[in-house]
Amino acid sequence: MPYRINTGLKDSNPTLQICDASSGSVRVAWEYPRRDPHLSAEELELLQLRREEAIHDLFRRLFLLTTEQYLKGELDAAPAPALGAWRWRHAGRR
Repeated sequence: MPYRINTGLKDSNPTLQICDASSGSVRVAWEYPRRDPHLSAEELELLQLRREEAIHDLFRRLFLLTTEQYLKGELDAAPAPALGAWRWRHAGRR
């Protein structure tokens, strides 16, 4: 199942949507959180924790989408490069 990735700005905040290309249904939606200048230090700390949680949730959902594609046979079956292969390739040691 191919996906369409939409990015943009909502006011001045970046947004991301990952949609199923065939049905158009939104599979992952994310918007950068707005910052209120009137928040206390405690509220800012809680907001930071919520942001971290939202980022972890986004990556978890992206992982699940990729896993779904893999299990359906929609991804290339080539093995992933070995750990550190990128570093070796870009250091000139092929």
